[in-house]
Amino acid sequence: MWNARTMLTVGGTMLVAALMVGGCLSGPAFGPVEKPPQGLPPFGEIESDEAASVIVALLDDPSFVSLDIRTPAEVESGHLPGAVNVDFRSSTFDAEIDRLDRNATYLIYCRTANRTGQAYVRMMEMGFAKVYDMQGGITQWIQLGYPVCVGTLGEHTCAGEYPTPAAEG
Repeated sequence: MWNARTMLTVGGTMLVAALMVGGCLSGPAFGPVEKPPQGLPPFGEIESDEAASVIVALLDDPSFVSLDIRTPAEVESGHLPGAVNVDFRSSTFDAEIDRLDRNATYLIYCRTANRTGQAYVRMMEMGFAKVYDMQGGITQWIQLGYPVCVGTLGEHTCAGEYPTPAAEG
């Protein structure tokens, strides 16, 4: 039997769900996002092939960081060359992200892009404006044959090549 209390609970739950869905559809309310360097995709979600282009274009930029947010064991099983690790599942994740340079450009990735979606939102809320969220994660990256290093971030072996930029014509 439905009583007034049950109806208020169900109605309140439906209202909260509607607001959450509406909020998601309208996009997060973050500050202005900076424009990426010319020829690069807009900041936010990008596919692995776009991530490879971003890495190639920003390889020599000291303010570019490939940020692997998986556990250290996952990182050892395969990571992007030059990656830095901040474990999303660590209790210190937010504090470690908070110490990062908000003016740098970040390419964040995990195994399949589940954790990066959450990390991306956190970084935007913390004032980071230049963040790429690699969809498909390292799993898709490996399937496409892009470079991967196996071992710790300090001692590893790498294999694979980045795509060569298409000649302009």
